[in-house]
Amino acid sequence: MIRDRSFRAFLVSDLAAPAFIGLLGAAMFALALTQPAWLDGRIGPGLFARWLSAAVMVMSLIWFVAALLQADPAEGATRAAKDSPSLLAGLGLLAGGAVFALAMPVTGMVAACALTAVVVSWGAGERGSIAYLLSAVSGAGAALAVGLTLLPPTARLWPPGF
Repeated sequence: MIRDRSFRAFLVSDLAAPAFIGLLGAAMFALALTQPAWLDGRIGPGLFARWLSAAVMVMSLIWFVAALLQADPAEGATRAAKDSPSLLAGLGLLAGGAVFALAMPVTGMVAACALTAVVVSWGAGERGSIAYLLSAVSGAGAALAVGLTLLPPTARLWPPGF
């Protein structure tokens, strides 16, 4: 049992969120393995889910290690945690996944990725309109690059009827 309150606060405030998100990514990856990644030489439903869940796990690991490297357990938090709490970043990451899943059927992959990037950048503590714009353009550009180079022509990159 941890008796030092500041160390316990450090564990809860800085390490719990990335650990939880990483475990969620691992569960998503396990579920994605039940879906085929390739069907008759074409991309199957499991491939994107595997990539997305692997990305969640990698980002969570980076976040966890960064929190450890910035840690000052004697003070009970990271040096920079007061300005952008880990909980907000975790909520931004989870909300980004939800936004993508909900927006994709309506807006298409390019716009859904742009919206997701904006939500995740909000969770990361960005507050300026330029940062949001760069996040949206980067998300849309990445989705467009993947959609045009890796996905079949039937992939829904744009809103229905576009």
